[in-house]
Amino acid sequence: MRKILTLLLMSVSLSYATTLEVLRVFQPLSLHGTDVDHEFQGEVVQARIFSRPMVLSGAMPENLVSAIATPHRMPAIFNYEVKECNLLTLFQVEVFGEMDDSGELKVVFNLAKMKAPEGVDLPIRTVLKLSIQALKKTLEDYQQPENQPLKVKLVIEGTTEKNSSLRDLGGGFVVAG
Repeated sequence: MRKILTLLLMSVSLSYATTLEVLRVFQPLSLHGTDVDHEFQGEVVQARIFSRPMVLSGAMPENLVSAIATPHRMPAIFNYEVKECNLLTLFQVEVFGEMDDSGELKVVFNLAKMKAPEGVDLPIRTVLKLSIQALKKTLEDYQQPENQPLKVKLVIEGTTEKNSSLRDLGGGFVVAG
């Protein structure tokens, strides 16, 4: 009896419950290395917001927010091979979300480590605008109609004296339920 109880306790400790979800995540992708341009907010840029399915678990929507900044490599073909396409990864912008006690989602774009990559001709302001749009689309896709509207507060951190004007991109929006 003792052996059975011991084995049962060991097997319970090895298994843990997590919910794995397949969700659509929108990311701001660079199209460098291609011959394609797209219009974004009246400007022609070599970038675009694309969605991809991702398996996520853990705290939602916080992990969903972080997912927009995960690396993305487009499949290579005989004359195209770019190791990284996610603009947030390329520019080394960190993104994370945190729910507060009132149910508001605080999303931080941290520019402390930001560095413009070679070969990507985009201003950081455009990168952030694309990223905020990708965040909105991701959260809108996730938000269920039966849920309460989700208040989102955007914060731009880690700016320097040189790029402090980027803080004006902060603010907020509401994702309808």
